[in-house]
Amino acid sequence: MSQNDLDKRIAEAQAKIDARERPKYMAAGKGMGLGFRMASDFAAAVIVGALLGWGLDALFGWTPWGLLSGLMLGFVAGVRNVVATASKANLADNNTGEGPGT
Repeated sequence: MSQNDLDKRIAEAQAKIDARERPKYMAAGKGMGLGFRMASDFAAAVIVGALLGWGLDALFGWTPWGLLSGLMLGFVAGVRNVVATASKANLADNNTGEGPGT
C-alpha cells in the first residue's frame, strides 16, 4: 500500500466522520447564536428603557420615577422580545425537525 493510497483512505474516512458529526456541531452553533440574540435583545430593551426614563427625568424633573418606570418598561419589553424569539425558534424547530434542540 502506497502513501497516496493511505492518504486517500484517511481522507475518505475523515469525510464520512465529518458528514456524520457535522449536524451536531451546526445545531450547537445555531443554539448559541439564538442565545446571544436573545441576550442582546433583552439588554438593548432595558438600556433603551433606562435612557428614555432618564431623559424624562431630566426633561420634567420626575427623578427617580422616570428612570424606574423606564427600567420596568424596558424589562417588560425585553422579556416580551425574548419570548417572541423563543416562540419563533420553537415553531421553526417543530416545522422542520431541525434547529438548536436537535
